[in-house]
Amino acid sequence: MPFDEFVEWALYDDDTGYYRQSKLRVGKSKNSDFYTSTSIKSFVWEKLLIESCCKLLGKNDPRDFVFVEIAAEPGSNSLDQKSHPFKAIKTIRLGEPIQIPDKAIVFSNEWLDAQPFKRFRFDPSCKQWSEIGVKLQESVLTEETLSDSDKNIEITKQFPQNYSTPYTIDWPTGAEETLVNLLRINWRGLFVTFDYGLHFDRICTDFPEGTGRTYANHKCSNEITANPGMEDITCHLCWNALKKILSDHQFTNVNLKNQESFFMNNGSEAIRSVIENQQANDEYLGSIKELIHPQHLGQKFQVLYGQRGIQMN
Repeated sequence: MPFDEFVEWALYDDDTGYYRQSKLRVGKSKNSDFYTSTSIKSFVWEKLLIESCCKLLGKNDPRDFVFVEIAAEPGSNSLDQKSHPFKAIKTIRLGEPIQIPDKAIVFSNEWLDAQPFKRFRFDPSCKQWSEIGVKLQESVLTEETLSDSDKNIEITKQFPQNYSTPYTIDWPTGAEETLVNLLRINWRGLFVTFDYGLHFDRICTDFPEGTGRTYANHKCSNEITANPGMEDITCHLCWNALKKILSDHQFTNVNLKNQESFFMNNGSEAIRSVIENQQANDEYLGSIKELIHPQHLGQKFQVLYGQRGIQMN
């Protein structure tokens, strides 16, 4: 099967998919597989996120907008239901229809990177790209070149054609399709997503084995077909492609910043209120450090955002 179909099956199959299982996936526990910004269990993340969204709304009243969080883990969400300035909070979880109110702040954290991706490999001997698939042979899953993949070779026309050694590109087709489907819905407001990704030139020059990998028990591996259903599978997003999709769907002020810069520019008052609060304990100060320090999550994650259909002045 094509690589993206394998990833789709491994992550979302009704019976065996990684995200369908009732298990602890996200958090700092030794029993979880990875942790992210939303794992910082204090009011700090909430304060930073709220202030940042309100600032990006400009002069628009946050009470007119529903805060919609997509793909939160079961039983969790980023904002307290009782202490926010928005019209309402809506959480969309796996399997639920994505319905967006007319005026919304649409937020996600590590949602787009959890979508299927295709794998392509360049053969320097014939100067051609081929699509890679997954084959089951003698109870072992292995990668192999797909013979009938002409319809997807169009994607490779944007890739370099002059490598002297084999090169693999994992292209986040699922993230692109998912974002397009979200933006086709008729809503206006703010889109904000926290995730990790790369610019196109780095995907094409710095990762000859591809960016696809798995996470389990806080360990990373590039053996993607080894344990389907038991591990998270992901690849880096391409920020250039996603920014273009936003612009093509009438979003303005489209921007990309690392998490440190995003919060320092848009959540500075929240940061200051925590640091200057004499009653702030070590947990709160530690949370600030984890979220914005470049050696922690500040540089690991980026924030893509933009506005549509709202007056900023």
